[in-house]
Amino acid sequence: MCGIVGYVGEKLAIPMVLECLKSLEYRGYDSAGVAYVDGKKLEVFKRVGKLKILSNFIENKIIPASCAIGHTRWATHGEPSEKNAHPHTDNLSVLALAHNGIIENFSALKKDLNTQGVEFYGETDTEVFAKLLQQNIFNENAIKSENYAMHSTMHNTIKVTKKCIIMAIKKTIMQCTGSYAVVFIFKGIDDVIFFAKNKSPLIIGESKYGKMLASDTPALLGKCEKFHTINDGEFGYISKRSICIYDKDFNKIKPYFMPIKLQLNEVILGEHQHFMQKEIEEGAKSVLDTLDRLDSQKILAKIPEQIFDINSNFYITACGTALHAGRIAKYLIENQLGESVDLDYASEFRYKRPQLNSRSVCLCISQSGETADTLSCLELSKEFGATTLAVVNVRGSRMESIADYIIPTSAGPEIAVASTKAYLAQLGAIYALIAHMAKIRNKSLDFSIDEIKSIVKANENVNYENELKEVVELIKNEESVYFVGRGLDYLLAMEASLKLKEITYIHSEALPAGELKHGSLALISEGCVVFAILTQSDLIEKTLNNVHELNSRGAKVVLFTPFIELKNFVYKLIKLPNVKNLLAPFVALKPLQTLAYLSAISKNLDPDKPRNLAKSVTVE
Repeated sequence: MCGIVGYVGEKLAIPMVLECLKSLEYRGYDSAGVAYVDGKKLEVFKRVGKLKILSNFIENKIIPASCAIGHTRWATHGEPSEKNAHPHTDNLSVLALAHNGIIENFSALKKDLNTQGVEFYGETDTEVFAKLLQQNIFNENAIKSENYAMHSTMHNTIKVTKKCIIMAIKKTIMQCTGSYAVVFIFKGIDDVIFFAKNKSPLIIGESKYGKMLASDTPALLGKCEKFHTINDGEFGYISKRSICIYDKDFNKIKPYFMPIKLQLNEVILGEHQHFMQKEIEEGAKSVLDTLDRLDSQKILAKIPEQIFDINSNFYITACGTALHAGRIAKYLIENQLGESVDLDYASEFRYKRPQLNSRSVCLCISQSGETADTLSCLELSKEFGATTLAVVNVRGSRMESIADYIIPTSAGPEIAVASTKAYLAQLGAIYALIAHMAKIRNKSLDFSIDEIKSIVKANENVNYENELKEVVELIKNEESVYFVGRGLDYLLAMEASLKLKEITYIHSEALPAGELKHGSLALISEGCVVFAILTQSDLIEKTLNNVHELNSRGAKVVLFTPFIELKNFVYKLIKLPNVKNLLAPFVALKPLQTLAYLSAISKNLDPDKPRNLAKSVTVE
């Protein structure tokens, strides 16, 4: 959540920052703002809504500054408004600060500052950080605020140095608890951007034109050739000529730069209307690339075999779509390996006091590798001596640095908030992991990795848009719809329901088909739309009985299935490729994702930026 950019260099800073923020708007789009410093001038521009509103406002302004910061916001503390938008300033307007994360003790800090006469204009924790920082800067300089204000009108006779600001940053982050990636600029220091980082992503980019700070590598594409990942507890500054980084013990850190391997075509729309559409089409490639990478780099073979001992206690935790991938992992491990698996929402896992120990294995799944709840579960597992595995898509993420073993996916950057290709890549990694576990235990499986590759390639270019047009018209004005299925089909129904609700705002619920008679049938009325998923050949009769129950209550049942002989029993049948039962996710997800995408379009909604949601949830 929230995107941060900072630029200092030889080019005009504001156009550079605005252009980079476009690549980070998936992290938040409630409001946007920029700030620049140019000699004795510090100015902030902020607007509510998407970045385009701010860009249009600034478009005709001539701003010669070569140092600026920018922010695109996903609201946590305080409603989306201009006063709560970033960057935030202090009482004297000598610094402007942008922040991603949550300062957990901001209420206590704010109360203390109030008693000292500090006034606040908004409700955000970030404003508290900015004003606490300003106080520490002046305390470090032994200057009273009113004296600085007076002398600043007299050619700035009092000079605040970089060293004093660094010392103030160190003091401020020691007073704050929580997560933060902070960047700020200071009036009178026009070629420096200061930063601090803890549990929220922040990287440094470098090119011959200047230096940058950003929340994620897509912001640097086309601007920088290489990047350095800032670690937790580190702080410092970038300038036109230098980079200065300190660790929490005040030791200087030498940056380690890695080449940016993303390609520009991976983060631009090309011929597609939306990123979600593009990423649905890239789903097959994400599976194949993930499987090829795991095989060619022998990644799973590098994990010690004893970790997968049959007596290990296996845990899986994740959030949202990643949790749905975890549900399929649990299903497969229990179904194919005969091992019991404990699975839970990452936001609940810690609080149920899981029975973790040195024989436990905890599998964490996250596209970004920055998901706050999942990271907390990973850290808890390590505290109890458990072995931790992480399925993660983003290179250099915090999860990658913490987990004992990484199972990387190769989905490439996923810009749309609703995950599609990254979910499929996670499934590819999970199936490969289970095949590896089966090999260690000399167990045969009802699928093979070669079969997955074959069916994914065979169905890569299947297009469902025309077939789904009638269904989209059927539901676009509905207030509620339902998805049902049994076994693996129920797990697919859960993901399909999540996709539909998060980008169309239609209330959608996934129900186990066998549970309809135990309460859920009370929701079904004449004309109600129910999507049934039936890919499991051994469950045809059972699921068909549930379809009859729905029909008898007047429901319009849309059936996703390879078994076309069932078309006379339903309102509409969407034909799926006929594959082995356990491989159904690799052919069923594309039409279900496409259904959600087309439904959002039919309602004139932006599927890439659903309301109230952001791509990377870096706070709890």
